[in-house]
Amino acid sequence: MRFTWKERLAEGLSAPAAVRQRRLFQELNPGADHSPILKRPPTTPRPAAVMIGIRDTADPTIILTLRAPTMPSHAGQISLPGGTPKDEDDGPVGTALRETDEEIGVPPSAVNVRGTLGEHFGGLGYVVTPVVGLIDPSAEILPCPREVDEAFEVSFDAIVDPANHVIQDREFSGQPYKMFAVPVEDTQGQHRNIWGLTAGILLTLSEIVHGSA
Repeated sequence: MRFTWKERLAEGLSAPAAVRQRRLFQELNPGADHSPILKRPPTTPRPAAVMIGIRDTADPTIILTLRAPTMPSHAGQISLPGGTPKDEDDGPVGTALRETDEEIGVPPSAVNVRGTLGEHFGGLGYVVTPVVGLIDPSAEILPCPREVDEAFEVSFDAIVDPANHVIQDREFSGQPYKMFAVPVEDTQGQHRNIWGLTAGILLTLSEIVHGSA
């Protein structure tokens, strides 16, 4: 019997591995607690939440953004919609829903939240809670030009395919380090190199969908 993508996703989200904490930078760089991009280690991780928004169709896609070059953090990088919490947010889910509305114009009413993943610690001082939500197929994507240069979609199957997850070597100021990456094509055939914390979060999604975590 072949399970549907929704069944595989639901089973993965209910597994203990889905809520485990991951210290992504340390996993690849033992003994290092932060990226060499930072001048000093962060004193307190900065909380954030992101939306793994899966368009709910027979051939599902995951919505990602290319952040505007003027953004104060992660400028010009590929990200999942998300950001830091505000007082009015109802926990990480509320933060992810609000940011998804603000960044790509998808309102909370168009998102069916299915669960959350455990906290993911990156190398730049953020601790991120990923929220998994199914996006109404009719929802229009309207990127906020102040925050988002471009919104695009990648096949869910491509994102969760273990063969598409790699480790890349990087260097900053002469100091080498490793990072997670997912080099894939989007639905328009354009090459996208998803890397860093976003790639690590998508690796966890891949692992729970395939039961390999």
